[in-house]
Amino acid sequence: MAFYLTLASVMLFGAFAIVSGGFQLWHGLATKEVNWSGRILHLFIALIYLVFGGLLLWDPVSGSISLTLLLAGFLIVVGISRIAYAWDCRQRGRKWKLTLVGGLIDLLLAGLIFYGWPGIAFWVIGLFVAIELMINGWLLIGVALEAREIKQEAKEFSDHGSESTQT
Repeated sequence: MAFYLTLASVMLFGAFAIVSGGFQLWHGLATKEVNWSGRILHLFIALIYLVFGGLLLWDPVSGSISLTLLLAGFLIVVGISRIAYAWDCRQRGRKWKLTLVGGLIDLLLAGLIFYGWPGIAFWVIGLFVAIELMINGWLLIGVALEAREIKQEAKEFSDHGSESTQT
């Protein structure tokens, strides 16, 4: 199913790019800017968004190959940023090892994408989206359980407080 989730994600990304391009086009045409260089820049960006989104919708398989390469580049930038931040926190005595591990994992994932590219482009985005959805689901469950515990503690505190005022 990762292949189909990849195609759906690429097509959704393409649709978002077209919507963004439409807003950028509207802004470029509706602006009251006197200077044409600002308008032309908005119109040029709108054209890029519209063409990019259209290409993703027209051929989502090729789009998944391109977006997978873009994802690898993004992971490299994020990984290097996390490692640099962890190194900075290390000197201040904060807990930095988890951030360092996260940055190394990002670089490892980028390396795996480059190693398997373009063959993995047909399933890696779907896999990453599925993992992200599972992590968000776990996060929401954890938040709900924590909120329930806080509510229970507040109720016990208010019940205990009302008993002490009655005595």
